Amino acid sequence: MPVISRGSVYVLLATLVLGAGCAKGPPPDFYVLDATTSESIVGVERGIAVGVGPIELPAHLNRSQIVTRATDYQLDLSESHQWAEPLKDSVSRVIAINLSNILESNRVFVIPRRQKVAVEFQVSIDIGRFDGRLGEVATLGARWTLYGSDTREPLFSKVTIVNESTEDGSYNALVAASSRALAVLSMEIAEAINTRR
Repeated sequence: MPVISRGSVYVLLATLVLGAGCAKGPPPDFYVLDATTSESIVGVERGIAVGVGPIELPAHLNRSQIVTRATDYQLDLSESHQWAEPLKDSVSRVIAINLSNILESNRVFVIPRRQKVAVEFQVSIDIGRFDGRLGEVATLGARWTLYGSDTREPLFSKVTIVNESTEDGSYNALVAASSRALAVLSMEIAEAINTRR
């Protein structure tokens, strides 16, 4: 019967430990934000021309992992629950769709665009907080500025803070509440546009 040396046993154990450490877990679940209004404005271009952007996010949100709060000062980044697209793109898309539906216009564009588009209003958004606590609340904190066709001088600026309750402790519920928070922000922007038309 062959005898295994002590060194061979150590090499075998090290290989097993390293192999177990490199084993992949289950693939992550991917999530997207969604516009809360389902109508779409199709057909001939009509309505007010609005540009959405630029949108700024802090570095800790500019990642694929969904960020939640463990405490007021501690963030958790989930490797198993991730955004399906860059968060900045998702936020821009959802706000543009929401505004398009609220304003009944199919001339709402995400800016910057490759081609130049003449707009009557442009909104820039600086998001300072977009996270939440599982099973509790999704929080959106943003400073936004509305500009007219002459984009050098702002027409209006506001800080919006939205807290939307989640329906349960899942990431799906947190993303749904985050989408509703963006809908509230979109309504405020639309109101500011409507009062200045």
